[in-house]
Amino acid sequence: MRPAPVPSISAMLRRALLLLALPALAGAQHSFSTSGESYDPAVPVPSTILGYRIGEQFTPHHMMLRYVDAVAAASRRVHVDTTGYSVEGRPLLLVAVSSEGNIGRLAEIRADAQRLADPRNVAATEWESAVGRLPAIVWLEHSVHGGEASGFESAMALLYELAAANDAATRGALENVVVLIDPSENPDGHERHVHDVQRARGLGPIPVTPGAIIHRGSWPGPRFSHYGFDLNRDWFILSHPESRARTAAFMQWWPHVAVDLHEMGTNSTFYFAPPMEPNNHNNPEHLAEWFERFGRAHAAAFDAHGWSYFRREGYDSFYPGYGEAWPMLTGAIGMLFEAAASSGGAIRREDGTIRTLHDAVWQHYTAEHATVMYSAANARELVRDYAEFRRAPARDDGPRGMVFARDLDGRADSLAALLLDNGIEVSRLTGDASVSGTAYGATSAATARANAGSYAVSYDQPQGRLARAILEPDARLDTVFIRTELESRRTGMPDRFYDVTAWSLPYAFRLAAWETRTLPAATEPVTRESLRPDATAPSRARYAYAFEPGSEASLRLLGALLADSVRVWYAQRAFTLGGVSFPRGAFLVRVASNDSSVHARVRAGAVAAGAHVTPLMSAAVDSGIDLGSNSVMFVRQPRVALVGGSPVGASSFGFAWYALDQRLRYPVTTVDIGFASGSGLDEFNVLIVPSASAGALDRELGEGGRANIARWVRNGGVLITLENATTWLATERLGLARVRVKRDSSRADSAGGAPLPARVPGAIVRVTADTLSPLMAGIRDTAFPVFLNSDRVLTVPEDLEAGEAVIRFAAADRLRLSGYLWPEAPEQRALSPWVWTERAGGGRVIGFVEDPNFRDLFRGLLPIFANAVLLGPSW
Repeated sequence: MRPAPVPSISAMLRRALLLLALPALAGAQHSFSTSGESYDPAVPVPSTILGYRIGEQFTPHHMMLRYVDAVAAASRRVHVDTTGYSVEGRPLLLVAVSSEGNIGRLAEIRADAQRLADPRNVAATEWESAVGRLPAIVWLEHSVHGGEASGFESAMALLYELAAANDAATRGALENVVVLIDPSENPDGHERHVHDVQRARGLGPIPVTPGAIIHRGSWPGPRFSHYGFDLNRDWFILSHPESRARTAAFMQWWPHVAVDLHEMGTNSTFYFAPPMEPNNHNNPEHLAEWFERFGRAHAAAFDAHGWSYFRREGYDSFYPGYGEAWPMLTGAIGMLFEAAASSGGAIRREDGTIRTLHDAVWQHYTAEHATVMYSAANARELVRDYAEFRRAPARDDGPRGMVFARDLDGRADSLAALLLDNGIEVSRLTGDASVSGTAYGATSAATARANAGSYAVSYDQPQGRLARAILEPDARLDTVFIRTELESRRTGMPDRFYDVTAWSLPYAFRLAAWETRTLPAATEPVTRESLRPDATAPSRARYAYAFEPGSEASLRLLGALLADSVRVWYAQRAFTLGGVSFPRGAFLVRVASNDSSVHARVRAGAVAAGAHVTPLMSAAVDSGIDLGSNSVMFVRQPRVALVGGSPVGASSFGFAWYALDQRLRYPVTTVDIGFASGSGLDEFNVLIVPSASAGALDRELGEGGRANIARWVRNGGVLITLENATTWLATERLGLARVRVKRDSSRADSAGGAPLPARVPGAIVRVTADTLSPLMAGIRDTAFPVFLNSDRVLTVPEDLEAGEAVIRFAAADRLRLSGYLWPEAPEQRALSPWVWTERAGGGRVIGFVEDPNFRDLFRGLLPIFANAVLLGPSW
């Protein structure tokens, strides 16, 4: 996409002339000055570029770019890099600020930082010299949630202060520190917020009433990225260009301190480290002391103003995908700042005070400035602690590494590539080897055979803590923490699970894997280049082109062919032809049933998708059913509508949109729920309803809308529901499914006798599947991991038919694989459906109890969702 437009030069000249007429404004320092009147007059004050003081209104992204460019042009303390572009084409910046001398030798500083980040081949004397001369590197990232915009404004204020202040304290600090400012982690979401506020702003003061439109924003809200993702959960998943650019830049610099600036509720105060429990057991041991030390420095800065704040509650450091948690696992002092939000710029709080944007920016600026100054004052200790950690990051307890098997569908290759993008070294077994350890999903150690080509990851490497955190089968939760949570739950108190408790990548990619204390010796290093798929075009077929189901490459090829109106068939039974065996669910492109361009289109599609395609010369097979059989099913072209807008959950919508748009590259039309009430629905044969409550969907649709959807399904449409929308599918009033939501009437020992909350805080569990269903095309496993993150439980009808409860939760004693389940959860969910499908007249309904596309994390589940969309209209 093209970058956002920038105002014309003539418009900027008019603004500059206006400001010249306002000398008091133009000559003022920024609102939070900490250095008196000692500033370099050549460096532009923010107001001379923006036309207002920082904190008076929200700044559009293009004006921030203009201000950064102006400061960089005027100050020898500043260097600016463009690290990438957002989905919508906005530049992502990294602004380095330090002394003139340090800016002049940035390449040398980066080289020293990289020596300490990977010291294995660095001589002891050179290591010691680098520790002694390297400035502390402080990474400051702002407004990953677009509506939490005070960080975005604070970045400009801090940039001016560090670039222009001439007092001795600032100049001395900049000799000892390099500050890296990422002013906008999520520019697309930020612009959504700025535009919402601008559209709701009148001539008068900002309405401070909490319910005013200016404080509410429009769907999907500014928190999220273009695709509706929370980028503060994407640091190791790396699905989005913003995340990939950011981590790549981080690994060029290897900072020693990393701070992520956020906002929380308007009635709160300010949060800074130390975090609350639980702590990820892989986090470096030196963090605890530094949290306390920085916490005291931040407290002193806030006490000077008489501001309130809190620590050790509300926010944890458990999930490794946060903007401060991923850096922690590299050895940096990762810290989170949370300021009370001002919403649309000024809002009345419960105590009657007005929280303004100026207030929030001032507090963020104060905390950032204190971080920079404290880091500079303690640079030698920070660098040494970091360097010592990188020299010996492995823990002595537990496994020393892991092995994951290569699969037929390329998921292991994709995981290896993802690990490399996280800076984690991966090796490949050069021959078959024995692995002594515990298989993922097993309860005891054993010896297994790993085939040549399997991948190995040692935890004894500089990125070993991060590797272990995202690969280990089960993230440890402290038993004292769990006992406390159980007691709090019993007495009616809320739990402290801030995010999911399981994310193990081998489970998420659906791979066989083992943890071991001894890795195989015969390995070779893996590079990104060695993982590139073989995109060889097939030779010319006489009868058909065939390709296997299940891999992302084959699904992209299937989607491309269907979107290009190529006729495709689906072989419901396995067969062997010409010495090549194909599993159940192989796809066929018959030559005679397409026009003469089919050869070129299949060849081009195979190369573009990276899929392996086999040319077939005959319909007569060596074994199995001949390819002209009626069991070979024609695949109807899916015409897909994806429901968005209120009341649909923005993330659930975004996850599905991203899966279709980016993973499958299949065209989809996004519509609102009102569209489903009208005749326009008849243009489509697949309707996807992401997560939304049953009550909200009913209110939006009304009786007429429900009837229209029911009519459409019975006339041949495929309705796919995700998460909460599946509770709507399961209602009797919709009348399309026989499955129902389980009503738990059991009472527990909580205060007042009410049922205990049943929501599982993001665990990985085992399911069993009916592998004969087309939904399982390409899935060879009868049992595999899925995500569980809710309190939804479905019950099957007494007249259950084959092929309806396609995927079911395992028995209670085999359910849990990773993460935390409340004690009663296994029995509640055992054998209940995870995916339900049934015929409804001439159409079909497919309900996912959980989201198979969650965060783009569970790549092993993508084929199931893809099969629902691409094959749903055909069976």
